[in-house]
Amino acid sequence: MRAVIGGRVSLLTIVPPMPGAERRFKPFVDFVRASGWETEFVRLESKRGHPPFGSNELFPQVDAQTAGKVVMGFSLGALYSHLGALRARHLILGSISPFFLEDEDEPQRWMVSYRAGNADTPADVLVGAKEDEQMHRRATAVRDFYRQHTYTNVPDADHELWHPNYLQAIKAALDRLKSSGGTKAGLDH
Repeated sequence: MRAVIGGRVSLLTIVPPMPGAERRFKPFVDFVRASGWETEFVRLESKRGHPPFGSNELFPQVDAQTAGKVVMGFSLGALYSHLGALRARHLILGSISPFFLEDEDEPQRWMVSYRAGNADTPADVLVGAKEDEQMHRRATAVRDFYRQHTYTNVPDADHELWHPNYLQAIKAALDRLKSSGGTKAGLDH
């Protein structure tokens, strides 16, 4: 059974952590589809084989492919979603990487503030309970940035999208979106 929002089949747009990483997400895609959602990936193009620290080249690519959509990113994918999916309908940000201007303890980072996102986009912000202090500090700051948000400290999870509790937290967000018809209902603020 597929979720239908506003007369359309529900679609989750996934922002991968780097170009070509889509195949690593197959178990996650299967999980999302079993939850009644279709999936698509943002296509990232970069000539580098590593994250393009210091370059904003990926953010416009993300924005162009996510306008009006429910968007999910994990780790670097969450960072790209936060800074790039400025016209998304809803964001699900899992374990957002702490590589912003404010993260001075990271030698490689983007010289762009986490405040450069769109605070009006409703967001689910998730972080694994077992992740380090820096990850929790960044997740909390990003949570507080969004005017309408939910925040989930995923029990027993580290920086691992495949953890059963992490998957259930994402499913809860998708189910809430499905039941609210894709509106901002059910968010904390």
